[in-house]
Amino acid sequence: MVLKSIEINAEKIARLKEIELFLFDLDGTIYVGDRLIDGAAEVLNTVRRAGKRVCFLTNNSSKPRREYLYKLNKMGLGATDGELYTSAQATYEYLEREHRGKRIWLAATDGVKEDFASFGIKIVDDEPDAAVLAFDTSATYDKLNKFCRFLFKGAFYVATHADLNCPHTVSPMPDAGSFIEFARAATGRVPDVVCGKPYAPAAKGITLKYGVEPRRIAMVGDRLYTDIRFGNNFKFLSILVLTGEATEETLRTSRDKPDLTLGSVADLTEMLRRS
Repeated sequence: MVLKSIEINAEKIARLKEIELFLFDLDGTIYVGDRLIDGAAEVLNTVRRAGKRVCFLTNNSSKPRREYLYKLNKMGLGATDGELYTSAQATYEYLEREHRGKRIWLAATDGVKEDFASFGIKIVDDEPDAAVLAFDTSATYDKLNKFCRFLFKGAFYVATHADLNCPHTVSPMPDAGSFIEFARAATGRVPDVVCGKPYAPAAKGITLKYGVEPRRIAMVGDRLYTDIRFGNNFKFLSILVLTGEATEETLRTSRDKPDLTLGSVADLTEMLRRS
């Protein structure tokens, strides 16, 4: 059921009729850890049957595309390669548009490095034009020290995203935003560009990929400062679900206000049927 304690704007609900592309965040929205959120599969089926398009949009840049597709399909969600967009993809597309042919040093897991290389990004071990920071769960002190050295030497600084932590069943994991704070404390520098939600490179990448105008896109997610801010920044319909990070309390105190707030992504099924 839609939360009765939160005002629902009928005009915003009516906008669902115009939506052609639904962007769904993953962890906290479609699943939590390895558990599929109840009703998520039905929502996706409803969207597809209505002739609308699905994009699984995640800021998590710790895994290659193939692993996300494997997980989604193991959960029975029928995801295709064309339905997945990650902050890593937003980053290598940005590099190709704005820094084509430049030498790139990349702090990332091996699988994500393979994705960058397959897109034609020139990855080097030293003397880079740009230093790129992903959510590198294989990070070591030596790697972080090397990254900071490149920043001291003036390399252009790109981050895939700036989330401070990543959801986990035990406790939140330090995410790329925590590494950004590490580098800021050590070097005094912050990224010249951040590519994932809620920033412009991700919005540009999505609109180029799908060819859908912003007013016909909906962003569905559980984080106010990434998902909802992303939707609001780029005039998408922003839909908050309270199955992940955000709560009714954080919603009341946040400057990032969604167009619609639902208890779960499952609540979207009935709204779509009525719209």
